[in-house]
Amino acid sequence: MISYEKNMTREPRENVKGGVGPYVSTHIFTPDQVEKTSLFARNVFPVGSSIGIHPHGAEGEAYIILRGQAVVTEDGAEYTLGPGDAEYCTGGHSHGIRNDGPEELEFLAIIMK
Repeated sequence: MISYEKNMTREPRENVKGGVGPYVSTHIFTPDQVEKTSLFARNVFPVGSSIGIHPHGAEGEAYIILRGQAVVTEDGAEYTLGPGDAEYCTGGHSHGIRNDGPEELEFLAIIMK
């Protein structure tokens, strides 16, 4: 399956899961296009935007940093991640992400069933 950016759905979002500020989520593949995922998206956060800390049930979620700097909180511990870094929150745990850096933050978010 090949997905071209011109065919991808861009979804403006704001204050997600108790987070602060707006961001744009581009759905690279939809759940019906890729097996075992319920989200496969590229997110772009302006400085100061975040997704609040939230739990994961049976599904896990990966954040893969493409550009900028992220502060990821997982189960109460904070980590600073940059391009090439990744975080995976397994089911039964909680995490959140925010852009505290000086530039836009771009990352992939993949929720796996």
